[in-house]
This record gives sequence, C-alpha cells and structure tokens, in this order.
Amino acid sequence: EKPSGYPNADLYQLLAYCTALGLDEGHLVYAKGAGVPAVHVVCQSGVRLIAHAVDLDQPPDHLDKQMISIAGVIASGAESVTRTP
Repeated sequence: EKPSGYPNADLYQLLAYCTALGLDEGHLVYAKGAGVPAVHVVCQSGVRLIAHAVDLDQPPDHLDKQMISIAGVIASGAESVTRTP
C-alpha cells in the first residue's frame, strides 16, 4: 500500500479484468492500513471499482464476521452485474 491509500496499479489491473470480462463492478480486498474503503467509478465506462479494508488486528471471530460481511456485499453486487458479450 502507498502511504496515501491503495496502489493505483491494483485499480488499473482490476479495471482491465472488468473490461475484458464485460463486468460493471470489481472488488479489491486489502489489509486495513492507511487506505479507507473506497468506491471509484471510471469515467466513460461506468465500471465501479470497490476497495474493501479488512482489519487483521482483531480476534478470529470478528475477522470472520467482517469477511462474511464483505462476501455478502460482493454477492449482492454479483446479482446485478451485467455481462456484455
């Protein structure tokens, strides 16, 4: 991670995957650090890039709950994701 947030290279790579697969949304999961969870909407394409931050400095049961919550967000978004040929 960069001191000011998430690495731009990761966002560009995720955008490339979303574009190649015809997806409207992609997710990155990072260990919590200087970056805060963020949503980036790419101009002209409308692709949403969502960065999640997981706090690894917590008891395993809290970590499990956080990962289940993130998985739920991803799954709910997957139901509405449009695939283009």
